[in-house]
Amino acid sequence: MKMLKVNDLIGVKFVNHGRSVEQGFDCYGLAIEVSKRLGHELPDLWYEKSSPETFAKNVDDIINKMGETVKKTDTQMLGNLIIFSDSFGNMVHIGVLLEEGFFIHSDIGGVKVSNLETYYRKIWEVYEWQH
Repeated sequence: MKMLKVNDLIGVKFVNHGRSVEQGFDCYGLAIEVSKRLGHELPDLWYEKSSPETFAKNVDDIINKMGETVKKTDTQMLGNLIIFSDSFGNMVHIGVLLEEGFFIHSDIGGVKVSNLETYYRKIWEVYEWQH
């Protein structure tokens, strides 16, 4: 299993379309960074064509273009992407699993690690990287 160091990411500020430690991260920018640290490439489709208003509409396009993921319910695999949806099935947030029950993500409060059991968004699916 690959080791993942994320301590330098904790507390980095939230910035819409943020893609670096220096600039800050939005949730998708953080998912790109953490995936890269695990040796996976997540396409940066939102940077060019998304705004907060169009965030959910671009999700199907992003998932289709990733091509290396498959829907899965395993919450124990380091690096799996966890995608949160609203009650209509639209993606509203993304994070990366660290260990069973915990994930790293960026929201208005910046980059943090949260527990799935106590996180307020209750609709989610896990996407596992194929090797």
